[in-house]
Amino acid sequence: MLASLVVLLGVMFLGTYMTRRAQVDADADKSIDTIVEEGGELPKDLSGYSNSKIEGFYEMRYLVARVASDGTLDETNLDHVATIDEGEAQAMVSRALARGGDRGYVGKFRYGVRAEKDGTKVVVLLDRARQLEALNASIASELKIYGAGVVVVTAIFLLLSKRIVQPIVRAHESQRQFVIDAGHDLRTPLSIISADADVLAMDVGESEWIDDIKSQVDVMSGLTESLIVLSRASTANERDAGVVNLSDVVAREARGFKSRTLTEDHPLASDVCGGIYVRGNEQYLQRMVGALIDNALKYSVDGGPIEVRLERHLHQAELSVRNATEGVDPKEVGRWFGRFYQSDRARTHEAGGYGIGLSMVEAVARAHGGKARAEAEADGSSVTMVVTLPTTRDPTQRAWRHETEGGSDER
Repeated sequence: MLASLVVLLGVMFLGTYMTRRAQVDADADKSIDTIVEEGGELPKDLSGYSNSKIEGFYEMRYLVARVASDGTLDETNLDHVATIDEGEAQAMVSRALARGGDRGYVGKFRYGVRAEKDGTKVVVLLDRARQLEALNASIASELKIYGAGVVVVTAIFLLLSKRIVQPIVRAHESQRQFVIDAGHDLRTPLSIISADADVLAMDVGESEWIDDIKSQVDVMSGLTESLIVLSRASTANERDAGVVNLSDVVAREARGFKSRTLTEDHPLASDVCGGIYVRGNEQYLQRMVGALIDNALKYSVDGGPIEVRLERHLHQAELSVRNATEGVDPKEVGRWFGRFYQSDRARTHEAGGYGIGLSMVEAVARAHGGKARAEAEADGSSVTMVVTLPTTRDPTQRAWRHETEGGSDER
């Protein structure tokens, strides 16, 4: 917001300068036209001009030249400028003609070129050094005032922003802490419900109602854990937590979903590049990978394959999970990482989702210095979730090198 204000003031300041510079040039062009119309001299009848304009005429320094159709200098009038000789005048006229156009500047001289019917050209060069210096001095003074104004506005903005933002920050922190505390408190009753369901199943045998209770407890447990991870990761930097073998995490999670993919008839193929390490929280990264595969299973078409791939690109690890879909709008995929966003509420709840999994994925990726994005084929036939994370060196190799170097030193 502050940067926008500074840019706005800068644009206004630049606009003011350009307007005033254009006015200086317009006044010069009017004077040049008058000189040309008077045959290279000042107006003889000054009755129609104001006193300030008349004084301006007598203060003008200018030269007039007539150039033949073949480009040779026929005549030069230096009566109204004392510091320029014939050679300098010829050079200035040549530069003005070389620039092309009817108006422009040669140094601090504003020039105007008028073509006559016989092919000759009349060139007037009007000294605008004093006017430009006055304009620049005025602009410099205004720039100082502008700078001081920006400093004052910045100080006021920072002072007020702290007072305005602090309640919002406190409210956000309270909300985050509430979600974490509530999540921890929910674990106990969910565990008790699950245990009671197991005991009840032992007494009365298997029942679809007991199975439904267990299923809903699993959903609530997963939702609770995702909320806790989302709340913690959204404001944390997990890169100092330690070094994690991301290859092992991805391979382990892919194996963990094998039975489910077979049960739900979704062939799972994984291609994991070994030896990829990142800095971060292994538990959060594991939940992130699991959430991506779980999301692919929930929203894949019947019998659609799931592809999990982990690759290294320079100093970046790229994890992608692809699943077959139908009827997906490619323009909508960028919104999937928003909290509680659901493109189809009925279908989402039916699949067991609540719009938290992908927002948790995005929060974990950002907490580890990475990014998350979604890509869809133009025809909506497949969707790929991609997470990129910065890699680090293999800690076991560094330890081996250290021991080797230490052993050589001992020898």
